[in-house]
Amino acid sequence: MATLTKTYMQTRTENKQATWKERYYTFIKQLSFSYFGFISFSISISAILGGGVVKFSLENNAPFWQFVVGMILSLSNIVVAVAQFPVKWVFTVFAFTTIVNIALVLFSFIF
Repeated sequence: MATLTKTYMQTRTENKQATWKERYYTFIKQLSFSYFGFISFSISISAILGGGVVKFSLENNAPFWQFVVGMILSLSNIVVAVAQFPVKWVFTVFAFTTIVNIALVLFSFIF
């Protein structure tokens, strides 16, 4: 009766950190699974933030350019989502719109 032996070789695996670009593309792939859910989410959040920008810019007598920039960005996000652009476009425009609209609301509070 022969005995079986296994040899174990230790291999060194290096823990490589994923770059921002790799993380971005893996996130886009995960979003493509629920594409229409993300579209409805981005439309609703963009409409809410766009309304907030309009309210705060008119309430605090902010410059007219804040109103215009907030509305153009919110409407561009809605157009990209309704036209069913690729997930990469929808997410990028949504992220940019969200960041700028939040900055505009904070800007209208500060100044």
